[in-house]
Amino acid sequence: MSRRPGRKRARLWFDIHSWVGLKLSILMSFILVTGTLAVLSAELDWATHASMRVEPRPESERASWGALYAAAQAAYPDWRIGFLTEPVDPWFAAQAYGHTPQGRTRLIDIDPYSAEVRGDRHWLTFQRFFRNAHRHLMLPTRIGVPLVSSLAILLVVSMVTGLVVYKKPWRGFFTRPRFRNLRIASGDLHRLCGVWSLWFIPVIALTSLFYLAESLGWRAPPFGTVAAARDVPGSLSAAEIDRLADRARRELPGLDIAVLLPPRRAGEPLIFQGYTDGTWLVRPRASYVAFDPADGSVLGSHRSRDAGLHQRISEMADPLHFGYFGGLLTKLVWFAFGAVLSALSITGIMVYGTRIAGRHARHAAVRDAAGVAS
Repeated sequence: MSRRPGRKRARLWFDIHSWVGLKLSILMSFILVTGTLAVLSAELDWATHASMRVEPRPESERASWGALYAAAQAAYPDWRIGFLTEPVDPWFAAQAYGHTPQGRTRLIDIDPYSAEVRGDRHWLTFQRFFRNAHRHLMLPTRIGVPLVSSLAILLVVSMVTGLVVYKKPWRGFFTRPRFRNLRIASGDLHRLCGVWSLWFIPVIALTSLFYLAESLGWRAPPFGTVAAARDVPGSLSAAEIDRLADRARRELPGLDIAVLLPPRRAGEPLIFQGYTDGTWLVRPRASYVAFDPADGSVLGSHRSRDAGLHQRISEMADPLHFGYFGGLLTKLVWFAFGAVLSALSITGIMVYGTRIAGRHARHAAVRDAAGVAS
């Protein structure tokens, strides 16, 4: 008699775990799979676009930011050149956003060593598709982002209830799945994926909850203020950009420039973004220097080490969620455990499905036996 309350509680935890996993199983699996593919989406683009592939050379042979900008502008004189980004890895091309007179956006690939324009391509890449599908399901962001990020709550509930149901999970890290039948195999694989995801689920869930908070209005304040530039139109030469890049490095000693944001229209600043102080888990925007392109005066600057707590948390979210803070190595780790987490969701569906199928089969057998007996 004393065991019944314990059994009822265990059953309740199991039912919650099954209900949460099943009700949004298709949506959860889609989000997990697209997020996993988003981790290596830049590499997928690299593999499918020859213009992105370059021969790596020493860092000292990299072309200047002015040369990269001038090459893009010379290759597409009628386009407005938007921001330029450094290569993802040494074997990647640098990238510029070009806006055509017809209002279309094209990505321009530039050899970061020779400053040779290798071609342009559509803006809807693997990276953009998987990021958008994962982040907001291609819905308006005000709807899609809170919808997707709220799934983190169910992910946490699934983890907690799973730990309650599956006693002493550490014993299952190296348990070999049994492939006697689909039900046993899916159950063993589900438990195996679950224990190996125990560290990964909190990382994904916490960053997703932060995205949810941001989407509901809890955004970090901007990094300082940038004064308005003089309302003077005109194009920028390679020499002018390189001169300002040198000044940016003097303004923020140790600045490793990763992004160039030229002014989009008269009155906007020219901004260099990058990394300083060896600060880890930040995006390039955390350190920047903004210039007035008319006279070269500094309009604002910020170092990542001066960020407040809320700003640091905001900067950490993306690198931790997608695992790109350590280059290709950490992205491969995130991809592998993202695949495990995706398999956890899919095998959970299989476990429930085989359980329901077995229950229906038993009921049918009982009905058939009753029919024969009568």
